Amino acid sequence: MADFLDRWDCARSLGAVLRDTAKAHGDKPALLSASLCLTWSQLDAEVDQLASLLAQRGIGPGDVVGALITKRPELVIGFLALSRLGAIYCPINFKLHPGHIRDQFETAGIKAVFTESQFDPILKGLLTFLPDPGQIIYVDGPGKHGTTHTGMAAGLSVAKGLPQVHPDAPCFYNYTSGTTGAPKGAVTTHRNILYNAAATISAMGFGADDTFLGMFSVFAHPHELFHRSLLLGSAFVILDTMSPRVVASAVDRFKVRWMMAVPSFYEMMVDFGGPNDQLGRHDLSSLRVLEAGGAYVGGEALARMEAQFSARFMPVWGCTEATGVALVNGPTARRDGATGVVVPGYEIQVVDGQGRRVDHGVVGELVLRGQAVASGYIGNKKETEKLYRNGWYHTQDLVRQDADGWVHFVGRKSEMLKIGGIRVYPLEIEKVLKDHPDVRDVVVVRAEERVRGEVARAVVSLVKGSAVDVRGLQTYCRERLAVYKVPRIVEFWTEIPKMPNGKVDKAAVNAVRPDPSRDERRRADAV
Repeated sequence: MADFLDRWDCARSLGAVLRDTAKAHGDKPALLSASLCLTWSQLDAEVDQLASLLAQRGIGPGDVVGALITKRPELVIGFLALSRLGAIYCPINFKLHPGHIRDQFETAGIKAVFTESQFDPILKGLLTFLPDPGQIIYVDGPGKHGTTHTGMAAGLSVAKGLPQVHPDAPCFYNYTSGTTGAPKGAVTTHRNILYNAAATISAMGFGADDTFLGMFSVFAHPHELFHRSLLLGSAFVILDTMSPRVVASAVDRFKVRWMMAVPSFYEMMVDFGGPNDQLGRHDLSSLRVLEAGGAYVGGEALARMEAQFSARFMPVWGCTEATGVALVNGPTARRDGATGVVVPGYEIQVVDGQGRRVDHGVVGELVLRGQAVASGYIGNKKETEKLYRNGWYHTQDLVRQDADGWVHFVGRKSEMLKIGGIRVYPLEIEKVLKDHPDVRDVVVVRAEERVRGEVARAVVSLVKGSAVDVRGLQTYCRERLAVYKVPRIVEFWTEIPKMPNGKVDKAAVNAVRPDPSRDERRRADAV
């Protein structure tokens, strides 16, 4: 598949690609879930019918429709139906504060919404943005705030005069996770999505026989749940759970070959195996690739996961603004400790504070450009002008690139510590600690001491039954790091808090006052 990007025409709409895929692979499985399984022909027909219903409700080109729903088949059908109409899909993080959700409705200009009855309490506070009850579309039958529901699309004939959709028309407002401020909606086009899909197929070796299971949340890059499969006519699984048992069962049932998740989820799966070999109750032999992004994975953890699953572990890096994966560590050559090499179709540079390219091995900011890169943020001119400059998107990620082209992630600009006047990158400390056999997960943040000023604070989750203590971990670090980088504060937590997309919730960690005596192991071992 290495030349797939060269052969694929990305100057199309998602609706047109779905139509062609349905013609070429009509009887092959497409969308697979516990409640609904569709072939490509059936998916295309469902999308047509829902597009017809939406058109009846006055939704057309350029209209923004919010998605206040869980991860269910209607997510994909709704996304593609809006794309066919030239409308814009806008996922809503229902776990945000109501004020932030209202800001998103206002900034994005949402005029209609896909929703479920369980979200009626949230929807009540948004009704001022939704004056037409007919544009509140429930996916689980009539609801409290409207009677339109997706079941009404069944049997509808294809609406006449569907618009011709330009490949550079927006189809998706892809909201950031908000790790460095308020979430921002990247304006994402049909071309952006198709180009990223074709580029990652080329770079990673994703194939037409790869049944795909994406474990990212419903509002974190939902297009990545299906966009590679859409181009190849392969199957994809929709599953709304973080239960290792249910995921293992789905892998067994649907013969999943390719998974995508954050590393901590694969760690959960390994823990689920445990001494009773609960994973062994399911046939996971179909798995061939474990794609992982969102966090660094140490060599020891990587080897442990590959041994457990007998599958190839493939670290990746991507961001909202890149429309998905832009760096990959694999599929054949792999360099432990590196983030990866650039995916075909993207161009990267490492630059200093003045935007000048730095030498190999020198830490600088990663910037990138390419046809998959979003053009800016909806309703946020200030952030667009700040991060999109001279044709390059400035990621705010600090990296170094070696002479062979491998990129090594160092940290976020906003998270850099200054200890005794010396710059320290938390990830460097995290990498060392993650290689300790007793450490399951770790995050390093800044803390203040009256005498020393800024110091490193390590919040650690240990493997069950570990007896390592603070001094033991500090000694381990001291043997591998400069003395000033050794964390002054080490705390043992049962779990490190995560955001819905699986990334570490550093805001939640920082909201807890440092406590060098905190040790939750006895509580964890009792569970």
